[in-house]
Amino acid sequence: MTIAAIVGGVVALFVAVAALMYLSRHRAAPQAVGRVLRLLAFAATIGIAAALLPFTVSDSGASASYLLGVPVVAAACPLVADLVGRAVAVTTTIGALVMLAWGLLLGLGIGLWFLLPALLLGAAVVASIPSRRTAVTGNRGD
Repeated sequence: MTIAAIVGGVVALFVAVAALMYLSRHRAAPQAVGRVLRLLAFAATIGIAAALLPFTVSDSGASASYLLGVPVVAAACPLVADLVGRAVAVTTTIGALVMLAWGLLLGLGIGLWFLLPALLLGAAVVASIPSRRTAVTGNRGD
């Protein structure tokens, strides 16, 4: 294991613990699961990018900035949209699709590692879909 892999793992573990602590405090909030999944996807992306950085720089040189930058931006945008509170579902969907496409485009190289955060973002999209059930709080006027 390289130093970058250890640092990436520590950062990912730190964000994952923070996400789980957030979820334990906000159990009643339905958007908490989507937020935790977005945080976990961001943590996994940062951890993977940090672990792959030395290999990618030695293999691709200056191209490593966009090879690893696209998934990081794709994971950061839904998190920023969630913190701002605007277009969360759309941004998460686009982020998941971009990361999935980037992972498939890079094929069996470094792109395969970014499929896990893409799946986490996809799960965040599914978790943020509101329930169609409506609660009946009173009588209907009968």
